[in-house]
Amino acid sequence: MRSRTTWLSLITGLAAAFVAVATIVQAVRQASWAPVIATGWVPAVIVATWPRRYRRCQIRRRGQAG
Repeated sequence: MRSRTTWLSLITGLAAAFVAVATIVQAVRQASWAPVIATGWVPAVIVATWPRRYRRCQIRRRGQAG
């Protein structure tokens, strides 16, 4: 399971890098900010869907809760 998650993260990162580079190249060719504005939502989607690797429920061993 972890191997599949690692591969999925790698593929997602490479796809995001490809989109970023393609957007910058197109913006330079057009001498316009329109391509950057059109794909500005992509980083937000990637951050929102990126798998988190922290423990959600940690049990306190000592001390008071709260």
